[in-house]
Amino acid sequence: MKSGWIAGSLFTLISLITLSGCVPKNQYDKCVRHNEEANRRIEELLAQQQNWNLEMEKYKQECDLLRELQTADKNKIKALEASLEAKKALIDQLSSQVGRTALPLELSNALSDWAQKVGSDMVTYDEKNGVVRFKSDLLFAKGEDTVQPEARLQLEAFSAIMNSAVASGFDVLIVGHTDDIPILKPDTLVKHPTNWHLSAHRAISVENILASSGIKPTRLAIMGMGEFRPVEPNAANNRGNPLNRRVEIYIVPAGQIHISSSAASSS
Repeated sequence: MKSGWIAGSLFTLISLITLSGCVPKNQYDKCVRHNEEANRRIEELLAQQQNWNLEMEKYKQECDLLRELQTADKNKIKALEASLEAKKALIDQLSSQVGRTALPLELSNALSDWAQKVGSDMVTYDEKNGVVRFKSDLLFAKGEDTVQPEARLQLEAFSAIMNSAVASGFDVLIVGHTDDIPILKPDTLVKHPTNWHLSAHRAISVENILASSGIKPTRLAIMGMGEFRPVEPNAANNRGNPLNRRVEIYIVPAGQIHISSSAASSS
């Protein structure tokens, strides 16, 4: 539009010069002012265009970087998921083994008394299989892996039982589980890209407390199963199920926890 207006002004000026041989001073001055204004506007537009080009280049670089990061994350998640079947087989093996050897009566009674004192709202004890189950909603805040203060006290009490002489011949496997609600909060995704990560990180947090409470690290093992081991169906539309959000502690005879070379290499 501006370029057409400039061309029109120049055409008028040339026409006046051609037809009359001279141009009235006021008409000439007006054309000059119009021309100066047009040139100023063109310079402004060119400057704006240059800024837009710089912004577009900046956005392009940011988009390229985001695409690279997304590809890297996908590859990492794909590599992690490749080991899921091996880990499922391992937990199947351990689940079938825990019930083969009953816990000593003294140890089982101590765990049962402790669980009853804590209350089923937080923890339950499966006497038949020697499994302690903590409800994650009382162990952790939503989307977090830091153990709540009250739950920490109960884990320390559990450690005292496992540090007793009657439990000396047993090891501890800590398995984290989640429901199927996907992680969407950006701050949470930075620490826990998937439910699988969250379940493993929670198991590690529990293991750290048990170790700091005196259980030798050589007696401890951890595993994260994400949403892939529900005890009950999750609600539709990714609404989850609180019963599936849990941390299970398997008490097994010493030396029974063996990770195969194939599972270890894929983790």
